[in-house]
Amino acid sequence: MNTQPSSPPPGPHRPPYGAVRLPVPVAAAPPPAGRAAPARWYGPRVVIPLLSIEALRSGHGGG
Repeated sequence: MNTQPSSPPPGPHRPPYGAVRLPVPVAAAPPPAGRAAPARWYGPRVVIPLLSIEALRSGHGGG
């Protein structure tokens, strides 16, 4: 088994592999203004039967 890391650790003046230097600082995205709450569902409520180990063993989820 190979115990060597796939890439050497970065040195004191060497950026880590895959690091990219950008020409200007990147500002964080502002939070969305006036965002409404998610819509609520007013349709019929569907009851889903509980899943049991027996249902998994038998190969079907219902009755």
